[in-house]
Amino acid sequence: MSRRRLYKAISRTAIIIIVVVIIIAAIAGGLAAYYSSSKPPATSTSLTSTSSSLSVTTSSTTSTLSSITTTTSTASSYVVDFINPWGAEDPVGLKWIGGNFSIYYPGYSVQFTSLPGASGVEERYVVINDIEAGKLQGIFWAHGGPEVLSYVELLPSPHDLYNMTPLLAQEGLFQKGVTEALMAISYNGTIFGSPTNVHRAEELYFNPQILKKYNLPIPTNLSLLIYDTQQLEAHGINPWAMSGAEGGYEQLHLWFAIFLSVAAQYYGAAGAAKLSNELMYGVLNLNNVTVQKIINETDNVFLQFVGQSSVIPSWQSQSIWSALALVIKGQTVFEAGGNWLAEYAAIWYNTTTYPATQPYLNWSNITLMAMPFPGTQGIYVIDMDSVAIPTVNNPQEQAAINFAKFWASYEGQKIWTYYKGVSIWANSTDYYSTPMQWYDYQSLLNTPAQNFTWAFADGTLFDDVFYFLIAQELNLQEQGSSYLPTFNAALFKAENMTFHEWQIAAKDGFGFVGQRGNPFGNYLPPWVNPSTYTYNSSYTPSFLLTPPHYLLPYLKKLEQQQYAKKVNSVNYYAINGVNLLPFPLLIVLMIYLDQTRYKYVIKTFLNKINFFSNIFLSKFLTFNFTLYLGV
Repeated sequence: MSRRRLYKAISRTAIIIIVVVIIIAAIAGGLAAYYSSSKPPATSTSLTSTSSSLSVTTSSTTSTLSSITTTTSTASSYVVDFINPWGAEDPVGLKWIGGNFSIYYPGYSVQFTSLPGASGVEERYVVINDIEAGKLQGIFWAHGGPEVLSYVELLPSPHDLYNMTPLLAQEGLFQKGVTEALMAISYNGTIFGSPTNVHRAEELYFNPQILKKYNLPIPTNLSLLIYDTQQLEAHGINPWAMSGAEGGYEQLHLWFAIFLSVAAQYYGAAGAAKLSNELMYGVLNLNNVTVQKIINETDNVFLQFVGQSSVIPSWQSQSIWSALALVIKGQTVFEAGGNWLAEYAAIWYNTTTYPATQPYLNWSNITLMAMPFPGTQGIYVIDMDSVAIPTVNNPQEQAAINFAKFWASYEGQKIWTYYKGVSIWANSTDYYSTPMQWYDYQSLLNTPAQNFTWAFADGTLFDDVFYFLIAQELNLQEQGSSYLPTFNAALFKAENMTFHEWQIAAKDGFGFVGQRGNPFGNYLPPWVNPSTYTYNSSYTPSFLLTPPHYLLPYLKKLEQQQYAKKVNSVNYYAINGVNLLPFPLLIVLMIYLDQTRYKYVIKTFLNKINFFSNIFLSKFLTFNFTLYLGV
């Protein structure tokens, strides 16, 4: 459709009416959206420590840790409540960290409330619900990536989450910590989540025994991985372990890993990381021909890996952990994820994960190996867990600060990361329980800054975008190639959602990851002035002004789905009252205004308008789609 035709698609009178109605509807629409979200009840598991001396032995490492005191509170103790997703994943680690905290801080103890679901798929709902109810206290888990800004934006004030930066500086982390890891959890210098561990995401876990059995190569690039997949299928084996229990979370990991691998073929490691960081900020140019090629190739390879003959038949009921067990047993071969899989293999399946390097490639008794996802070598996809502390109506604030301080300390990191991820300290020794962790830690220290990016499925996305996209990934696997146009429109929509949420963060002073002079991944989003680090509120991505026209019918389809589609009985479009689909009408409006003498005034107004007005625009599209589609 030509721009001229777009101008005719909506009249001058309609423009005026829409602008006026936006102003009136902004407050009403926002309030309606704010109260419309219903959260599912969460079943919590409470974990308490017991007095014991823990000794952990692996084939290569023996570590005796301090005796652990009970977390049962007494009248004179200070208790901190900790909401987290780790009860089923790492109960031993929780006991270690909680018990040793009580040793280092006598009189203090931790009460754990652990909720199920990888990537906090259940825990996030509870945190959001508690924030909205005004009863959040103690300390809670969150990814240290942009996800944590979801809570900052939901709270009445950004200062309602504790600023960890002075605390971590006092601990010496800015002198002796891994710089890029610290930049990954900083927002214009402010850190809202104190780090608990560093994960490396977008790795490939595989059983080398099955590859050897069929004389197949270890897949060091994407072409070999495709070849191995095809050959295993020909032998009647389902190559891929895939979980559906997390609602599309593992599917999003696999899609993004393929995206990085394909992007690296076009742009190299640093270029692929840059493309990923543009995706993180909602500014990836989806109109670019090469970007479209990368997405199309990613889609096609993804569908090949998750096709009916490729994945285990029971994938829809599998968790990422039960799927891992099938890889270890040799019932399937590949699983995409991060080094949290090495942790679970060690704790629950007594299996050590080895990096796919020498000398381990010559060992004949290994059942679980891992490597950076084929084609992404040289890129460090970071995924950091952290803890955040509310500062409003939180009688446990000081106890929570002490807990975060202990966890971030060298000793706290050594206790917790024995199994889980790696330490944020740059002077860590090889105390890790698996060789894979040491391999990832060495990569963390030696990867150039411009080769870092955030894990798309773990921390990059604001919560509402996360739930939206994992549902779309699940739809893509279930429906196959017929769903591709709708999925690609969903990716476009997710970029728009992400861009608008970053503008809210930027207005609060948190408009980029990193700190002045040291942006994460050596990349600054285009709304930040690289000389002054000031916010340019007039910036709008070009692909939002002129979206790919072939996607518009599928955007309509997504708009019709948004009110019916739910994740765990929650309307994902209203997780925190943030827009889902304002852009088609807004795009046309702004293109039209480009031709008027009032362009600057009105565009400035639109950039500053309360984001709740986007809810109205989404609803308006349901009834007025023909106005801008020209149909």
